[in-house]
Amino acid sequence: MTELKHLLVPTDGSEHSLKAASFGGDLARSLDAQLTVLLIQDEASVISKAWNTGAGAANIFSTEGSITEARAALEKDAMEHELSDTRAAIGAVSAGLNVTQIWGHPARAICRYAKENDVDLIVMGSHGRTGMQELLLGSVSHAVVNTAGCAVTIVR
Repeated sequence: MTELKHLLVPTDGSEHSLKAASFGGDLARSLDAQLTVLLIQDEASVISKAWNTGAGAANIFSTEGSITEARAALEKDAMEHELSDTRAAIGAVSAGLNVTQIWGHPARAICRYAKENDVDLIVMGSHGRTGMQELLLGSVSHAVVNTAGCAVTIVR
């Protein structure tokens, strides 16, 4: 059996990802493994945030400052909410807890991060999509299971 030294818990702050975080924390403690929490920000959310923070339609793309400010606001908000809630769900991890935010497409970013950082196991929540909904919307957890170069545990 492969020794599990580094676990990855992707999060979006949802109930399902918090359940996965709790499971990942328990597993990391029992294995004395390092745990990394990963939040992936999607570039599409920057435009939405820029629009909602008062940037007018005419200047969303005209100044780099508004996009940079929107990205910073999204990252700050995630640290205060999604990542804070996820840390609380995990609890103390003696081998180390890292918290990271990256930008990109969620499934691809999770798999890339896992490969580049020698992750042994990805522990993630499932939003429970089935049938037609999963077919139409796709599923990050399904894509990760099918493309990750390491083991993946889906927590419901």
